[in-house]
Amino acid sequence: MYLLRKVMALLIFAMTLLAGCSNDDGAGKGHNAHAKQQADSSAPAAQLIPIQVDLTVPETVTANKEVTIIARVTQKEAAVDDAKVVFEWWLDGEEHQRNEGKWGEDGKYEFTHTFDKPGAYTVISHVDARDLHSMPKKQFKVK
Repeated sequence: MYLLRKVMALLIFAMTLLAGCSNDDGAGKGHNAHAKQQADSSAPAAQLIPIQVDLTVPETVTANKEVTIIARVTQKEAAVDDAKVVFEWWLDGEEHQRNEGKWGEDGKYEFTHTFDKPGAYTVISHVDARDLHSMPKKQFKVK
């Protein structure tokens, strides 16, 4: 009797799962409509058009002088004006700092800072745009 109850419960569970996956009517149509809406609003991951991020640090960075670091974000060569950009930077051996990029124009997001210590620095721009993420990294020296 106990085994029969388990088998029946398993069969009912399996039928419920199969009914939920049906494409015929009712819930199936709702599921298909949702899937179609997703397909219309965003491409599958394999078909997403990548974003390009050009991270620029000036060739010469002098301690105690203001410098602007730029991440230019594009997609299919067109400027992206709806990205979220956070610059993470650090002097080798020290704590990481973060600053939000400010949108300028032509897809450029900027961060201005005065580096007070000479040494080897690293900067990463964390860019989120259009369901994509990019993290270009550059190293530079402050003299």
